[in-house]
Amino acid sequence: MEMNIKHVHVGAEIEKRRVELGLSKSELGRRIGVPQQHVNRILERETMETNRLVKVSEALDCNFFSFFCSVPQQISAYWAAVSLQGSAHNIIGDAELASQLEKEQSNTENLKETIKLLKEQIESLNSQIKRLDSNLKDKDAIIELLKERR
Repeated sequence: MEMNIKHVHVGAEIEKRRVELGLSKSELGRRIGVPQQHVNRILERETMETNRLVKVSEALDCNFFSFFCSVPQQISAYWAAVSLQGSAHNIIGDAELASQLEKEQSNTENLKETIKLLKEQIESLNSQIKRLDSNLKDKDAIIELLKERR
């Protein structure tokens, strides 16, 4: 059996995920139970104890073990659907696919929020148009009254 094991700088991968999530080093330290100074050392290390990597994986919601060996897996439509709901991306085992799905989910959520805001803006502008139209009609009526008085 051919195994394609990759050399991974664990600290660099953890740092990428930390930045991607927008977590501070202190917050990461709090989640894994170490002081911030120790987090700095973790991020510089190329390797890590298995138990520690499990804690970090749980804290950052990312299966760092999958970075070492990419095993081709068939992904059922069910798991892909669950993944899109955000609850099984680590179960799939393909870190790259999980990362892509997570990004797409985030993009979708952002687009939905943008659509919602644009709809609200359209409603507000339509309301403003109606108000201005009403003001214009009132002014036209006043002008007509003033013309009749002359």
